[in-house]
Amino acid sequence: MLRTSVVLLYTAVVALAGFLVMIPVTWILGDVRPMYAVAQAVVRSLLKLAGVEVEVGGADLRLLPRPCIYVANHVSNVDPPVLFGYLPRVAIMAKAAVFRIPVLGYALKLGGFIPVERERRDSRRQALEAGMDRLRQGLSLLVFPEGTRSPDGALLPFRPGPFTMAIETQVPIVPITIVGTREVMPKGRSTIRPGRAKIIIHQPVPTTGLDASGRSELIERVRSIIAAALPADAVRAH
Repeated sequence: MLRTSVVLLYTAVVALAGFLVMIPVTWILGDVRPMYAVAQAVVRSLLKLAGVEVEVGGADLRLLPRPCIYVANHVSNVDPPVLFGYLPRVAIMAKAAVFRIPVLGYALKLGGFIPVERERRDSRRQALEAGMDRLRQGLSLLVFPEGTRSPDGALLPFRPGPFTMAIETQVPIVPITIVGTREVMPKGRSTIRPGRAKIIIHQPVPTTGLDASGRSELIERVRSIIAAALPADAVRAH
């Protein structure tokens, strides 16, 4: 509990100070990349402070195509910061409430992140359109296709949204398997425990030439790739 309190306090202070400095820098330079790099460095330091060791394995991120859609399983609130800290620049779809946090919300908008009101169908459609716009602009996306955290670590069915975006824009999908974050912070727990998180980057799955008729097969292919790298008890029929 003490470790978590220290991390939260450090997060609030560093994030506020960092964004207050980097937002004007972004205005002056007309380039969000320096602010993004600082945010990544802060996230990595926060994870280290929390006792979370991150290991990245599999395909070489430097050699993967861009833009692409990174698609990952989701078992913990730690998943987004773990991936944000170590992937090349991405836009992430996040709860709209986060964008209403002063300073942070504005910084997320500058970074191209996309707000979603889960309970509103029109908001989800708008988010898909915004996601495709980001891809056409050359910015990769990070999406959790299960739509929510798995309560027991088992892989949930995948929603079609990210696969629709990939087919519409003809960009590849890069499957990612995350292992270990549930032990660090399982769903329903508000504190972080020290532990190891492993990010397994799989080879990209192309979508060139696919149309809507191939979406179901694409979903199954990507889900199977992610599932193959999970512990046996995290895979179930769907």
